Amino acid sequence: MRNQLLRVGVLEIMKINGLVRLVVFACLLAFAPKSVLACQCGSLIHGKTPWEVAKLEAESSVAIFEGTPQRLELQWGLWDAKDGELVPANIDGSGPSSWPHMLVTFRVQRAYKGELGAEVQMRTGLGGGDCGARFAPGVTYLLYGSGPSLRELVVNMCSPGGWTGSKDVETNLRYLRKERPILADLIRFKHWTELSQKELTEREEQRQRNLKEWEKKYAAVTGRICGTVIRDHPENRHPVNISFLSTEGYSPVDHPVAQVNQDGSFCSERLGPGKYYLHFTRASDDGALSALYYPGCVEREKATAIAVSAGQDQPGLVFKFPKQDTYSVRGFISTDDKSGLTENNVSIKLVNLDGDRQTWYGQTVDFRGPFPLHKTKYFKFENVVPGRYIAYATVSGGNWLTKKVELKVSTHMKFISLELLSKR
Repeated sequence: MRNQLLRVGVLEIMKINGLVRLVVFACLLAFAPKSVLACQCGSLIHGKTPWEVAKLEAESSVAIFEGTPQRLELQWGLWDAKDGELVPANIDGSGPSSWPHMLVTFRVQRAYKGELGAEVQMRTGLGGGDCGARFAPGVTYLLYGSGPSLRELVVNMCSPGGWTGSKDVETNLRYLRKERPILADLIRFKHWTELSQKELTEREEQRQRNLKEWEKKYAAVTGRICGTVIRDHPENRHPVNISFLSTEGYSPVDHPVAQVNQDGSFCSERLGPGKYYLHFTRASDDGALSALYYPGCVEREKATAIAVSAGQDQPGLVFKFPKQDTYSVRGFISTDDKSGLTENNVSIKLVNLDGDRQTWYGQTVDFRGPFPLHKTKYFKFENVVPGRYIAYATVSGGNWLTKKVELKVSTHMKFISLELLSKR
């Protein structure tokens, strides 16, 4: 949220782990307009005092409250469609209502603006470039909601507010609670170009002190999960990534991730109190991917959720990473009209419904050819890890419908049929 970015530098703590993955759920972000992929936050603080900024932020918001996230739900038209249902194939151009986003339900601790009930729902992006805000379960935040009404509240990483224990929100809380301002609330914030070298140094030293204080205080309300991964095939030197997936829900793009060290040890970032599934992924030299839940299963229903308590670390987990069998998914895709299909504007996606939801497979389909009546193409995906998937086609440009197909990859090759229909 904006105060975290502009004042204390909390972004250094909350930023996404910059790990390179073999497969990333980039298809979701690709559906959003290009303009939202380069998220930039404006600033109200230059030339104003923190107290004046707090007043402006309160006046421009529809709802303000302190709340704790209870549930996080991925909402996306394709995700929610039924098996075999026709959905828009030109997802990147079908309008904002179809963009994937997260719906976060908060338990209200204290309301400052708006007639709010015991729970409030707010929409945000997935993260990873679309301005989506990340919220840790069990942690209390000061939240500013924008939007057309209390029923359609939106929050993003540029919104005011943040964790209530952070210095970022101290002035805001004093203003909202109708307390008297302190001296620091009434000092005009200077742009860095107005500062002397001495003042720049002092500001940076203060930022570092605030950051250390933030880390200490945040550690008291969060916990970590640590352990060791034992590789059954030590010759496979590809990195092992671990996603820590809250049982209350998580974004497929922006959730806590750690990489296993060379000695097999790992530790999560600070996690909010609650329970988490651990999902392990690893590549291999032949291009296959292994993906398993702790303690070593494919299905989430059989996985063991690990509890995290405030101020405590959960140490000593041991995970044996065996070699995992993979399978192929093959099929045909047909269309009723080849005229609008070019060399590279048709793609087939195979997306895992489980795990960290970042496991996906994609390939382009070329419908061109010397036979104008030939409207069917063969495709295949190799080295698909077991799990539940959805398959569909996308088209850049034009008005097209695609059939959503659900399938379970388990013990043998799967064969599916997809369709592209032109909307006349």
